[in-house]
Amino acid sequence: MNRTTEKAVYRVFKLIRLLNSTPRRTVKQLAPVVGASESAIYRDLELLEKLGYIVDKDEHNRKFLQFQFQKGNQSVLEPDELFFLQDHLQQTAGDSPQAQAILHKFDLNLSMIPLADALPQLHTTRILQLIRTGIETHSCLLLKNYQSLSSGTSSDRRIEPLEITEDYRYLIGWDLDKDRQSQFKIARITDIHFLDQKVQPQRVASPTDLFGLTGDKWMDVKLKLSTLAHHLLVEEFTHSRPYIKRRRDGVFFEGQVRNWKGIGRFVLGLPGEIEVVQPEAFREYLRERVKGWQF
Repeated sequence: MNRTTEKAVYRVFKLIRLLNSTPRRTVKQLAPVVGASESAIYRDLELLEKLGYIVDKDEHNRKFLQFQFQKGNQSVLEPDELFFLQDHLQQTAGDSPQAQAILHKFDLNLSMIPLADALPQLHTTRILQLIRTGIETHSCLLLKNYQSLSSGTSSDRRIEPLEITEDYRYLIGWDLDKDRQSQFKIARITDIHFLDQKVQPQRVASPTDLFGLTGDKWMDVKLKLSTLAHHLLVEEFTHSRPYIKRRRDGVFFEGQVRNWKGIGRFVLGLPGEIEVVQPEAFREYLRERVKGWQF
């Protein structure tokens, strides 16, 4: 395969991954991320249609893929669960023949997943491997086109990688441009380049709370949860289970956080399902957040 063909294949694979992830993008927005002209993107979209992929668009003309792959069977491992287990086993397998045999079976199972559905998981695995390499070699990283949820824009971020959270969802790093510790959602990292600069040896990650955020101190919080809120909390934040207390008057979350933002997103996302028992400072934070809502 010559260099030109290789680049074209890589571009199409990258386009499939972007079409199968969020945020959705228009062709104009896809072009700079993929590294191609808008006309090339349109040609690639036509190629995907010929290959059997269903390319759809929303009311804002943002493109995405439709799939026939059936999910939701609780007795069958989902692709993201298979990739998670495979990645964990690869780190701990060593020379165990049994572990190597299981890894081979993982490869066989993953090969049956439709390509468009598998690509985002493959991308996440690759990003995690690059981050681990950066941490192990004490190398600074450039997060290419990192997608900021707050501003809705993408930009390159220079960071010192410090650690990956236990749930593999966030990278904790020192933002070299903002001169502060920040968290970066791994699903929103488009690509990673290594920088010549090394991580400062005295830099240590501040602890993060259950919601992946850090802050200056630990703060107690107590919430009364509806059945829905309880189930969503333990499903999305599995490490919250030890802090769930069942009493006669209901189900409560009693834990500590380092920042109101993470737990605040969860509470505000379930209006009427959660009662803030304490502290008053958290109630005040939520009131201020609600003031900024536009209806």
